[in-house]
Amino acid sequence: MKKTLLALGSFFACVSLFFCFTEMETRTFPISEHLIERTAYSMAYDAHHRQARWVYEYILDENLKKNADRSEKNFKEDPQIHRKLRSSAKDYEGSGFDKGHLCPAADALQSDTALKETFYYSNASPQKPEFNRGYWKKLETYVRALAKEHKAIHVYTGPLYLPYEENGKRYVKYQVIGSNNVAVPTHFYKIVFLDSQKDNKPFKAFLVPNEDIKSDLPFSQFETSLDKIERLAGIVFPRN
Repeated sequence: MKKTLLALGSFFACVSLFFCFTEMETRTFPISEHLIERTAYSMAYDAHHRQARWVYEYILDENLKKNADRSEKNFKEDPQIHRKLRSSAKDYEGSGFDKGHLCPAADALQSDTALKETFYYSNASPQKPEFNRGYWKKLETYVRALAKEHKAIHVYTGPLYLPYEENGKRYVKYQVIGSNNVAVPTHFYKIVFLDSQKDNKPFKAFLVPNEDIKSDLPFSQFETSLDKIERLAGIVFPRN
């Protein structure tokens, strides 16, 4: 009798697991992160913060030649993001922040389509004007120079929301803008791998605060390890 009960118990357990897995296979789960591929970049969109979590570019020297014109290009809402989860022009209006590109427009001049795709709000992050037009632009120019020098590079860029210490305790605090609560990052990272590298180590990794930075400060002051960025971002980046 005991063996019979054990056998029946095992049978019903298997049946329950079967229906459980069958239901899981057919169930639709919530979407919390969107993976989007475009002409000049790919991204993971962070719906909570209303901007990309990371943006990946494979920059070829030949693709930096100007075949498109930036004039009359304006930011638009991303049609691939659910309307409830987008950021928009109204979020930035009167906020005091620039719409900072994560994949720079100047990295996507190979075609008009590639350039237009950098002007989606999903590819924008709130940046202080002095930072966006100053040190961040300088860093972007430096990365393009690396692409021209080495012919091909892999680049990862993204926002961070880092903790600060007060009275012996650590807090994460950041501003949000607009009715969609677009998060204002405290820092940004940029990681560069050379296409020709064989040791799987990043050629350069930068961690830069979202603030006005003196233009004469060397990039070396903001260089850091890939390991540190991965721990802070909660992302393990592929070693190209």
